[in-house]
Amino acid sequence: MPRRAKLNDESKIIFVEIELSQRRLPMDLDEQQKKLEAVAGLYQLFLKGDPSKLSTSLAPNYEQFPPQRPGLEPGIDNFMQGFMEGFGASFSDFQGALTHVLADGDYVYVPSEFSAVHTGDAFGVPATGKRVNFAASDLHLIEDGLITKTWHLEDFYGILTQIRGD
Repeated sequence: MPRRAKLNDESKIIFVEIELSQRRLPMDLDEQQKKLEAVAGLYQLFLKGDPSKLSTSLAPNYEQFPPQRPGLEPGIDNFMQGFMEGFGASFSDFQGALTHVLADGDYVYVPSEFSAVHTGDAFGVPATGKRVNFAASDLHLIEDGLITKTWHLEDFYGILTQIRGD
């Protein structure tokens, strides 16, 4: 049975349905938990509209690839500005789940499924009030307990076809 991850009410990632194989790999569970907590703090912005944990999740020189908006310099404030002026200005009422959380060394991979309401101009389409569903995948690099880089992919084409009614 695979590991399944979710955020509990205390904003921590917990694992359910864990099956351990006979093969044991050495790992520092405290270090792994710190990485998972950093990742959980980032997703609070999207799932609960709570940016308060960003400074304990993202490194001061945090970079996202591609950036929230072309030309943005690295940093938490620029990431937030890009989100609030971009995707966050076009969509609201985010709901979703982290479908898996996979940690390997300094990397944490998080595929997720979200929905949001189209409440502002997006991709040249004025607000429709439609709820859209989309998938995203993130690969986070964690250094010294903070996310320093994220490689982010999102199903923008799927969002566009939903808001246009294709």
